[in-house]
Formats: sequence, C-alpha cells, structure tokens
Amino acid sequence: MLAAALLTLLAAFFLTACGARTEEAPAPAPTEPEEMPVPEETQGLGEAPRDMLPELDSSALKATMPETDYEAFTTYLPVLRGEQTFRWVAGPYDGYPDYDWEPFDADMTAVRDQLWSGFEKEPPETLTLDRLAVQDIDGDGTAELVLLFQDGAYNYLVLHREEDTVYGTRLYVRWFEGLQKNGVYVGAAGAGDSTYLRMAFRNGRFEQEELAHRLEWATGYNYTLGGEEVTKAAFDGWYAETMVGDVTWYAPDGAVIPENQ
Repeated sequence: MLAAALLTLLAAFFLTACGARTEEAPAPAPTEPEEMPVPEETQGLGEAPRDMLPELDSSALKATMPETDYEAFTTYLPVLRGEQTFRWVAGPYDGYPDYDWEPFDADMTAVRDQLWSGFEKEPPETLTLDRLAVQDIDGDGTAELVLLFQDGAYNYLVLHREEDTVYGTRLYVRWFEGLQKNGVYVGAAGAGDSTYLRMAFRNGRFEQEELAHRLEWATGYNYTLGGEEVTKAAFDGWYAETMVGDVTWYAPDGAVIPENQ
C-alpha cells in the first residue's frame, strides 16, 4: 500500500513539473514606435513661393507685347514669381558715388523691404507695380526688364541677365525719367536741371555715363555735351537726334500705357 502511494505522488510531481516547463510566458505588451525626427532641411518643402506681385498678369502681357519682348520678359518671370533670386549689385543709386554697395542675393520680398526701409510705417504685404518695360538699355543685344514700383515714393528696379544669373539695381524715380528706345534716360535735379545718361553693366555692377546736361533758368542757360560746354543750337541738334522716343510701358494687367503718362 505504501509503495503504491509513493508511486502516485511521484507521478503527480512529474506531471506538474512538465506542465510548468511547457507553459508559455505571457508576451510583452507592444510599445509605440518612436517618431523619427524630421531633418531641418526638409521643413517647409512643397511650400509655394510668396507672390509679391499679385496684380501681374503674364497672360494679358502675352496678348499685348510683341513676341520677342514677351519671350525676353518670361526669362525674368522666375524672379518675379519668387522662384529664383537675383544678385543685387551696385548701381548709379545704390552705392553712389563710390559704388560701395555690398552685393547680395535678393528675392522680391527683399525688394519690398529695401524700398520701404527708412519709412516709419509698416511695409505692405506685397509690392505695388505701377508699370514695366522690356528694352535693351545697355546695348548688349539682350533686353533688360525695367519695373516701376509705387513703393517707397516710386522706385525703378532694373533687371539684367548674364547667362544664368540675373542682376538688379534700383533707381529713384527722378533719376530714371523718360527712358528712350536707345537706352538714354534723364536724371532730374529740379526744374530746368536735367542730365542725360546711359547705363551699362560692367564688372558686375551697373554704371552710367553722362552724355549731356541742360541747365536753364530765368536769366540764362548752360548746355554741355560730353562734358564740354556748347551752344543752345548744338544742344538742340543733339537732343533731336538722341531722344528717339519713349519705350513702351505696360500696366500689370497688360494694358499699354500711353506715352507721357
């Protein structure tokens, strides 16, 4: 009897031990995957460039511009749309008289900020384009784009292309008047005081050459051509030959602006 009881206890022990070895441990609770940090350079990808010229209608300009002018205009569109920067360099206004202007890469937002710098009021959200013209003003065979903004008491921005790079400079409205089809323009120092100029792009900057000067006042006058004093008749002859007609200006909506307006 005793032997049978011992055998029964031993069998129960072995069955319990085997069950313990074959019983699976509970699986660990799942953990949430760690979020991978987004690299800084990918932040903002896909954002559309800021449109600083919302009133500019390139389709309407295509309908009114000569084909060659529109083709030249489209080469500057990436800059106007904020898709490409331009190199802001020294010119007759920025850096005058020693061209001590540090070039920098600018977009149209920077144009807004530059035109409104020095004003106490907060700059507007966008630029106000008054008119534009497509014209080869430096005589290199490639057309420049000239923009007149109402911002900052009216300023011009001249854009010039050299291969894949666009360069730009600004001029205050009174120093870039009467732009002619041959690139001559007028700087007005006051009533009866006009300087006739031509711009060129050299050595990575915009330079200008004084062609003539006219000073007229109530009791007399003074005229120069190429820095030399001349008679009124000589100046008038030069003026008739040189002032060949204003460039064609276009409103942002494509309308042709009548001459002298």
